[in-house]
Amino acid sequence: MAELKYLADGIRLHLKEFYYKLIHDNLNEYYYFHFDSIESGLKAEKILQKENIKSIPVPNDIFKDCGVAILTKEKEKIKNILKNRDINYEIYKYENKKPKKIEGNIEAKSCRVS
Repeated sequence: MAELKYLADGIRLHLKEFYYKLIHDNLNEYYYFHFDSIESGLKAEKILQKENIKSIPVPNDIFKDCGVAILTKEKEKIKNILKNRDINYEIYKYENKKPKKIEGNIEAKSCRVS
């Protein structure tokens, strides 16, 4: 279960994901940026809000715990922005309906409360 301080963000991200799917946006066409923590993902989302991105909860087939995924078709541009802000990430791309890690190596922190 996610920490309560992130509950509203989780609900917002799930609603955005539902909306993207409702308008038939093929989310598998995007690069997925995954972060080492919810805080890092929310920070990246805030920094990138003026860029052409989508933000959703991290898909379970990328990370089985909670988190933020930034979706973009402009991989290099987003990479440069995040590197300049010292935000660590991994990048995934879906191939044959399965995520394939194409860059990065982070140790994602669990958001489970013990």
